[in-house]
Amino acid sequence: MKNVLLLSFLCISSLTFAQRGYNLSGTVQDANTGKPIAGASIYILETGGGGITDSTGQFFFPLSSAYYGIQVSAVGYRSIRERVNMNESKTITIKLDPKVLQLEEVEVRAGREDRNVKSVEMSKIQLSIQQIKRIPVVFGETDILKALTLQPGVTTVGEGAGGFNVRGGRVDQNLVLLDGAPLFSTSHLLGFLSSINPDIVQDITLYKGGIPASYGGRLSSLLTMGVRPGQTDRWHFTGGIGPLTARFAADGPLIKNKLTLLVGGRVAYPNWIMHQFPAPTNQNKAFFYDLNAKLLWTPNANHRISLSAYRSYDEFKFPQDTIYYGASTLVSGSWNGRFGPALSVGVQAFQSDYTFGNQGIKQYLQYDFRAGIQQREAKVFALWSPSEALKLETGGSLTHYQTTPGDLTPTNLESSVRRFVSEKEQGREGAGYVSGEWTAASFLTIQAGLRYVQYQNIGPGQVFGYESGTPRSVESIADTLRYTDGQVIRTYGGFEPRLGLRLGLGKQNALKLSYNRMRQYLHLISNTTAISPVDFWKLADPFIPPQLANQWAAGLFHNSKDNDYEVGVESYYKKLSNLVEYRNGANLILNPALETDLLRAEGYAYGVEASVQKTKGRLTGQLAYTYARTFTRVLTDFPDQAVNQGRWYPSYNDRPHNLAVTLQYQLGNRWTFSTNFVYITGRPATFPDGVYRINDTPVVNYSQRNLDRIPDTHRLDISFIKSTRKTSSQPHYSTWVVGVYNAYGRKNPYSVYFTRYNTLTRSYQLAVFGAPIPSLSYNFYW
Repeated sequence: MKNVLLLSFLCISSLTFAQRGYNLSGTVQDANTGKPIAGASIYILETGGGGITDSTGQFFFPLSSAYYGIQVSAVGYRSIRERVNMNESKTITIKLDPKVLQLEEVEVRAGREDRNVKSVEMSKIQLSIQQIKRIPVVFGETDILKALTLQPGVTTVGEGAGGFNVRGGRVDQNLVLLDGAPLFSTSHLLGFLSSINPDIVQDITLYKGGIPASYGGRLSSLLTMGVRPGQTDRWHFTGGIGPLTARFAADGPLIKNKLTLLVGGRVAYPNWIMHQFPAPTNQNKAFFYDLNAKLLWTPNANHRISLSAYRSYDEFKFPQDTIYYGASTLVSGSWNGRFGPALSVGVQAFQSDYTFGNQGIKQYLQYDFRAGIQQREAKVFALWSPSEALKLETGGSLTHYQTTPGDLTPTNLESSVRRFVSEKEQGREGAGYVSGEWTAASFLTIQAGLRYVQYQNIGPGQVFGYESGTPRSVESIADTLRYTDGQVIRTYGGFEPRLGLRLGLGKQNALKLSYNRMRQYLHLISNTTAISPVDFWKLADPFIPPQLANQWAAGLFHNSKDNDYEVGVESYYKKLSNLVEYRNGANLILNPALETDLLRAEGYAYGVEASVQKTKGRLTGQLAYTYARTFTRVLTDFPDQAVNQGRWYPSYNDRPHNLAVTLQYQLGNRWTFSTNFVYITGRPATFPDGVYRINDTPVVNYSQRNLDRIPDTHRLDISFIKSTRKTSSQPHYSTWVVGVYNAYGRKNPYSVYFTRYNTLTRSYQLAVFGAPIPSLSYNFYW
């Protein structure tokens, strides 16, 4: 831990001297509202350099004495070009006019128009809320995570499943951040809808590879979502109502141009839809809400302080059986300051809590099962830009984890359930990093970073010792070691290098390469295909080492017809170590010796992702195709623990072919037609391959894991959007959305299960959405 803190201190100290010269700084704002625009792209025409604005719309570039042309663009706004005479340092304000959803003014992606060939970053997806709201979705509910699954390399294990999978990774291998704080539950209604209200989100970025050195802790991807700040000029109100939810958000100044506030909330009422289904489904009950708030104080042009909060609650009841629940609470605060012309410093702290479980309500089986995870973190960073061609960043973080595997408590005196209290797990982590981006020439950009992480599993706790030469089991426990509070049980750590390279091949083509290594000290323990309410998080310990991934990627990118068309092809290979797999018949819940049912595994994944986008004109859209494979192999010296005889087998999220077509067509008179078509290979499954008898009782045999597949998935969605906004300066307007999800009624399988009646084994296919689902929703902007 001392090495980590020393590394961070030395790196930050090395950035305290800034090069003198002329500097261009300023803010990008909405021309109508004065709201700062985060993520706006600023491109310097003469040098080919540039960057993006921060969360308060600010930017900074050191430049030499000369005339410069700059191009400023942001998704949903008209791009502009300006000339700047740099005979002295300047601070300017740039105002962008919003785009109205008409004809050629529709954009498909975020960032400047040629960002895919000019930036060094690859394996990166940026989406705007305006774009997401045009995508047809089930029941008309705008869904951020479902929109991501239409992008190359991103899938789910099935319709209605929670979470998402990136390049063959598992659900728990995605780091999802809301205003910098990790979100452990990303779904409502057991995976039916994502847990983020789209009305409060400003920007969405998914890194599938080439993850910046400032982030770590997950193997597969990084998803960042920024909560938009309140507008500075006046109060604004947005909201909507649909078949499942009602939403409302308000934002504006508490002190004009100094202190702003945003508050928003969403509440669900799905019970009336459930009651339309036949029994026993219509006896289910469900409810959820989520709340957001953000304060932003800007005392002057060089400093800003923000405070964000998020709260969500879910409850789902099966008839006369079980109630599932979950609650997330996030609080984060940050300070960012600019010192001198080239140095920026920031500090952030957050706490994220997720508590979940279920309650039994059957007679004599009344209980409450509760588990959870808590993460606290403080971090610091410094960004130094000594010249327009060089950017350097450094920082460090300290993190504390606490998990509760599960506590069981009887809730009635007549209950036959026995009380069980699991032992909490604790861990701490220290990290430091340095990174830089160097534009060596107009055609060559290099991005490199190095992150060092040290993790410690700490007490209080107990660790079992097992007899050597035999598989771990309760019977082979030889002794028990007790550790006091804060005592180090096991230490892990190592370096995590990152590297990216862009080679320009003319003005409209680029070749990009990237490599990154990631470690993950958290494991989601689950032996189900989709996220389950009884899954729980576990820390790395003496028996379960951190997961490790190395990923290499290469891509070719091409723009044509003044950036009207964007084409990208990426290939990747990923090597994974220390994955968690499960013994056949594993007992995971309330198991004090959990390591006896866990197996160490390795894996690899590879694939090719292709995307063609049309970004301008009456017809816009994207065609995305992915061919991807991912395999797993269990490593064990004991034959009775081997899975598939020790051979490689497809991971549960191995879905080789994934095609997604999204189109938007401007019909005129402020009508927009949108459609999606998706086709995905069925996921692996384990089907029975025989029957044997024990005491004349037939027993179904499952001997080969994941060597079968459920049927393929395909679906067509359509929607029509009517906007009352006639001009970009119209402050009050509304939209109506009419849509049909699964238009031709495909019974896409969520799972295939088997039952046995006498000597016959019968299969059944479960479809979450087996018919066309119409929807009508209304949204307003005041």
